[in-house]
Amino acid sequence: MTYLDPATIERLLHDGARRRGVTVVAYRDLIQATADGSGASFERALQLAAYNEALPPDERKAMIEQLAIIEQEAARYGVSVTTFAKIMLSDGDGDGDARVQD
Repeated sequence: MTYLDPATIERLLHDGARRRGVTVVAYRDLIQATADGSGASFERALQLAAYNEALPPDERKAMIEQLAIIEQEAARYGVSVTTFAKIMLSDGDGDGDARVQD
């Protein structure tokens, strides 16, 4: 398993905070809450959030609609499909989406 170096983590946090229009501290808290709620590591939650947020809206919608893609991406990041979906469907309040159940 590869780990993100501190500079990459900081870059992803700053980029995500800028995209959402929040402080880096607030974005870090969001990622931590998402990680805690999904059972993923902070690094994995950050990687998946960055991946998701970088997609154009139509591609993001298509990805969610296609289970095969979700399965491949979950495997790519070393998480279960359930964990991947919880991270992707998180509405930003840290408790995930009620539609996703284990």
